[in-house]
Amino acid sequence: MSELVQAAKLFANSSRERIAAHRNPARQSSELHLKSVAQLTSSVSQDETIIAAAWLHEIVADTWVTLGDIEEEFGATVAKIVGELTPISLPGNGDRAARFELDRQHLAGASAAAKTVKIADLIDTCRDLHKTDPASLVTYSAEARKLLQALEGGNARLLDRLKRDLDRYAPGIATTESESTPVKVQLTALPMTALRVFARAFTAQDLAEALLSFDVDHSAKGAAAVMREARVAVAGVRRNGVVCGFVEAESLGGDSCEAFRREFACGQVVSAGSSLPDVIEVLTRHDWCFVSAFETVVGVISRNDIQKPATRMWLFGILTVAELEFTERVRQKWPNESWIGCVSIDRVEKARRLLAERERRKENCGLLDCLQLGDKIRVLISDPEERALLGIPSASAANRASKQIENLRNSLAHAQRLVDRDWPQIVRLARHIEQILRDP
Repeated sequence: MSELVQAAKLFANSSRERIAAHRNPARQSSELHLKSVAQLTSSVSQDETIIAAAWLHEIVADTWVTLGDIEEEFGATVAKIVGELTPISLPGNGDRAARFELDRQHLAGASAAAKTVKIADLIDTCRDLHKTDPASLVTYSAEARKLLQALEGGNARLLDRLKRDLDRYAPGIATTESESTPVKVQLTALPMTALRVFARAFTAQDLAEALLSFDVDHSAKGAAAVMREARVAVAGVRRNGVVCGFVEAESLGGDSCEAFRREFACGQVVSAGSSLPDVIEVLTRHDWCFVSAFETVVGVISRNDIQKPATRMWLFGILTVAELEFTERVRQKWPNESWIGCVSIDRVEKARRLLAERERRKENCGLLDCLQLGDKIRVLISDPEERALLGIPSASAANRASKQIENLRNSLAHAQRLVDRDWPQIVRLARHIEQILRDP
């Protein structure tokens, strides 16, 4: 194993909080999946950059790592392949079918290397689902078939194997089609219209900083000096008055800005009116989210801008809405305080003391209203059906999620700086809200 591949393996398997638990613990772990994809890829290619990309193929979509981080660690070639394997669709692009089509078109224009890794990914995931979750295989295999034409140009041997596997699995999944309908969340505490208004209250233009820009023939050293003076890390590059790419201050040297110009990646530019979930999704993949108005790029957003009041207000509001919903769901599912057995004695006593104080102030509330957010979540996710609604695969994952959400809420409430460890929770919240709004 080359040094590059070994480094990619270690980087992919390092302990980072994953945004989405793609693989139920009852199935193979993410580590085993990555190993299988890398082995399938290495069985048809000895190119270390392709094998490294196989180890890293899902890290951008599912952790706080960006394509910029991949390029810095493993070089432009590996980052390009991983970028081709990373979805470009955003929540605002429509329903699942519309987003799938955008990602399919993106994959169709990818390199042979990226297509080969994607084929290996599909082979392993279909094999895993066939053994452990036939119901999920129904939807997954149908989408895999739709990708076959887009994957032409990838390794022919692996592509033929994928086609054979899909044909072999077909008879076994036909009878489970009725089980594949996704579970939808039905709100109980807040009208959908109210949630929709709040979720769209802030947009990309509320976070964006004006994008400084230079002509393509402008001196790169001169641009770097201006950027240092302005304390900006990124700037646009103009050709014929239109921004056609960007430069990063730390990379600028001699020559003109054109020599250091980077193209905007697919899905890296959003409109000024795009929702915050769209912005958050872009920043999950890239270091910069660019904002356009009147058909030109005029602004830029980084993860540091998530610290701004608009985003913090939005996140705190979403968590408040979530707590209202959690409270009502617990009240309905565990009436007459039957939830008490799901919470430790100490936590119940703390809630009783708070209730006594609130009653002294003549407030109209019950014991459940005095329970901490994390405790409400723990009660709710003790029920497998509720865990499924929240997209949480296991009780242990649910306990981690409850602590993380409570920590994020506390950081927001006490004006503490949001850090990398908060990013997975932020993305989960944004994705979950968009799922609810799409599937009322």
